[in-house]
Amino acid sequence: MNGMQHMGAAPPGGDPLGWVIALGGTMATLWVIALAVRLLITPGETAPDHPKLLILKDDR
Repeated sequence: MNGMQHMGAAPPGGDPLGWVIALGGTMATLWVIALAVRLLITPGETAPDHPKLLILKDDR
């Protein structure tokens, strides 16, 4: 086995496609969390009986 590479080992530079997929998934997750927080803080609905505003009432 001298001089042979193990077939299960990752390439020396890593897996570029794997890095791209992981980075894309991380960016999408962070974007969705930021959007959810923004819409929770400022829902943009003005009707007082809108379901989004029910969770923001002080009596809960």
